[in-house]
Amino acid sequence: MSSPRRRSKTQEFTGVVGDDSTPSEVIAHEVVTRYNDLAPSVRRIMEADLDEAGRLHAISLFRDSLGAANDPMRNPQNAIGAARPAPAE
Repeated sequence: MSSPRRRSKTQEFTGVVGDDSTPSEVIAHEVVTRYNDLAPSVRRIMEADLDEAGRLHAISLFRDSLGAANDPMRNPQNAIGAARPAPAE
């Protein structure tokens, strides 16, 4: 008897987008569906300590960078940093 198959983290992450999905989850799903090899970068953005608005901004910057040569937002850490609120002075 074989053991039950476990879903990989990529499979869990790229599951069907439902009506209750946030806008950032929809974009993340689109990116991973088109570029499966980018799942670790997308996961890093989605798991960053950001609120939904920040995640949406970061994942949007990342997605938009994919078609641009040498765009610094292709690095998920740069996209996350750009999405963080500016420190209060």
